[in-house]
Amino acid sequence: MLVIEYVLLVLLLVSAAFIVVAVVLQKSNEDGLSSTISGGSETFYGKDKSSNTDRALYKWTLIAAIVFAVAVLAVFIIQPDYAASYSLEDWQNSNINNYSDVFK
Repeated sequence: MLVIEYVLLVLLLVSAAFIVVAVVLQKSNEDGLSSTISGGSETFYGKDKSSNTDRALYKWTLIAAIVFAVAVLAVFIIQPDYAASYSLEDWQNSNINNYSDVFK
């Protein structure tokens, strides 16, 4: 494999892990039944209480998603065309020849 393929694979793994962690850490927009009963979001101060952390997580999640998508496209473009290199018969024959020694 080329060095760029390893770099892209590491980038994919890191961005995927970051996306999962960032999405889990984000607060949901729905408060459920508890805010309906307590009336927490009906006050003037409770309407837009998105913190700086939530906005930063949203921004970094979006950046990580874009990096992930670009890395997936780059890996797809870089990968070799295995269909042009090997036919199905060649692949089957090479596997049969490789395993024939095992079963003797």
